[in-house]
Amino acid sequence: MIGLVVMLAACCPGEQVDERGWPTELVLGLVPALEAEALVDNLEPLTDHLEAELGMPVRSFVPQDYTGLVEALGSGRADIGMLPPFAAMLGQRRYDIEPILISVRRGETGYRSQWFTSDPSVCDTPIEIVERRCETRSAGRPAETRKFAHCQGDLEVMRGQSVAFVDPNSTSGFLFPAVQLMELGIDPERDVNSLFVGGHDAAVLAVYAGDTRFGVSYDDARNMVCGQYPDIGEQVIVFEHAPMLPNDGVQVRPGLPEDLQQAIVDAFIDLAESQAHLPDDEKVLWILYEIDGFAPFTEGLYEPVRDAYELMRR
Repeated sequence: MIGLVVMLAACCPGEQVDERGWPTELVLGLVPALEAEALVDNLEPLTDHLEAELGMPVRSFVPQDYTGLVEALGSGRADIGMLPPFAAMLGQRRYDIEPILISVRRGETGYRSQWFTSDPSVCDTPIEIVERRCETRSAGRPAETRKFAHCQGDLEVMRGQSVAFVDPNSTSGFLFPAVQLMELGIDPERDVNSLFVGGHDAAVLAVYAGDTRFGVSYDDARNMVCGQYPDIGEQVIVFEHAPMLPNDGVQVRPGLPEDLQQAIVDAFIDLAESQAHLPDDEKVLWILYEIDGFAPFTEGLYEPVRDAYELMRR
């Protein structure tokens, strides 16, 4: 059963175990990247695959924000999560949540933030227009070419301006961009007018609609909405990036049996590999989070995120 909820009911799914010593049911939580309703619409193929591979019922839910999923994993109300690196690092720090996989996109286990605006005057260089395929993440929609605008600008212009951030616990949608501002002597809380919009697509749309002058997201979140808004790549201009950071991934709650953790690893990898031959808009993991595959999580991957977090706390 798939439900859109803020938090789960109070009982822990691991209270009863089967003959393997595994919980008789698992709960999977996914953070909002698309609109929550769109995520829910695409969850069933993932839960069906996990049920078939693990031999047990799997329920799923989409919290309103990243913190809801961290708390659910930390309290045992969820067993598996798919969190961005900052939220995963906090969960590991606070509750011993265990990262088990790192996402792979186009062969990379890292990505970066982008800054964007609808105001061309921000650009210090001529605007460059690049044509590329619009990756709509909508199954069955024909591939179309769209135009995407880029230039170079100076983040000093951010002082006193309105900014659409994603979530306070989003690595690319707040943490790394906030550190960039702090390095310029700009306080992300006092010196800009911050609006947390909840999703990367929502940040792009806030700038497109004129609700804020600036926005941040992962690179390039304009792909999420270029199918619905054909000119968004031209109207929303990317003018700066943040340093590279580790990808999101898969985490499990503390106390989950090690053989079950391995079975979960195998199930996620099997799903990615079994659909590798399909077009992107037919791949379950790509539709959800633009994931091509997974790599094993290794210690130290979240150190840049932890360092940025410590800087923000000073």
